[in-house]
Amino acid sequence: MKIEWKLKAIKLANHRYAYRMRVGSYRVLFNILETVEIISIEEVRKRDERTYSV
Repeated sequence: MKIEWKLKAIKLANHRYAYRMRVGSYRVLFNILETVEIISIEEVRKRDERTYSV
């Protein structure tokens, strides 16, 4: 699987999702299941002070 998008994704620490990626004023929070080559988009949120609160 080509993973060029990974260059734009940021690894999260101590969060229920492994990565985030900026898409305009939104942040896409997601996990990656590399063994089956699936990217599971779990949430898309507008960025504000509550975006990363668990």
